Amino acid sequence: MSSVANLFIDKTQAPPPEDQGIMDIGKNCSYCNQLDFLPFTCEFCKKTYCSNHRTLEQHHCPHKDKFYNQAPTYDGTLSSSSTVSSKSLFPDRKADKRIIDARLKSPEPTTIKETQFRVGDVAGTNAFKKFQKFLNLQKDKKSSSGGGSLSKLFGGKKSSTTNQYADMAKLKKYAQGDAKIALSDRVYIWCVYVKDPNTTMNIDQDKKPVFISKSWVIGKSLDSIAEKLYIPNMNNSTTKTDEKLNIFKVDDSKNEPSLVKNSDKSSILKNGDIIYLVRGVI
Repeated sequence: MSSVANLFIDKTQAPPPEDQGIMDIGKNCSYCNQLDFLPFTCEFCKKTYCSNHRTLEQHHCPHKDKFYNQAPTYDGTLSSSSTVSSKSLFPDRKADKRIIDARLKSPEPTTIKETQFRVGDVAGTNAFKKFQKFLNLQKDKKSSSGGGSLSKLFGGKKSSTTNQYADMAKLKKYAQGDAKIALSDRVYIWCVYVKDPNTTMNIDQDKKPVFISKSWVIGKSLDSIAEKLYIPNMNNSTTKTDEKLNIFKVDDSKNEPSLVKNSDKSSILKNGDIIYLVRGVI
């Protein structure tokens, strides 16, 4: 090894300070004795280390138990009476993977029945609760005129073939949407904006005709619908979940209201379907 290299490895071989100049910069690693110009000081053993031995495990810190015995705080981080632990600079990828796997195994509820057990109603901002209240009001209003199943009242097909064709013709004639969407890719649907779940509506009169592309995801379709119908939409500009719009529909087969996920393809919607835009927490 050359004499110059030895200066960086072992300071005992360095020349006197008055002859060193800029060479007297940095500190030697307490583990390998390598001179490091940006040394790290371990908060537990108080020794200096190079970048290759800066973590507790890399320099076999004799006091690493102090780190592992720290009590976790309410947010899951470790408390320390001195400085931030060096381990916090290096994410625990295995722990992150365990958290992600747990969330994947426990998906968000998609129906009113599921959310009654899995989602709390926070200050009246729960979208499921809002939509359920809206549906109950509509059912109470229509009960005097014969009632019927949810799918019949809120999105089912018309019993009369003539009315069904007339309704579809009206839908296609007045539907608003992106003119760039090819005719063969369009899905024509009705949209009801549930602005106030405590107010009864005449769905046949208040529903708005729109069309979307079956190749879009629901999230993009929602943005397009909100733009065309001048509905305030902050889904892409806010982190407050109670301000975000969600799409619901009444499932014909299950005869119950359900959430349409933003990640779903819009092809799950069919011509003539009625969707409901509800703002709130999911």
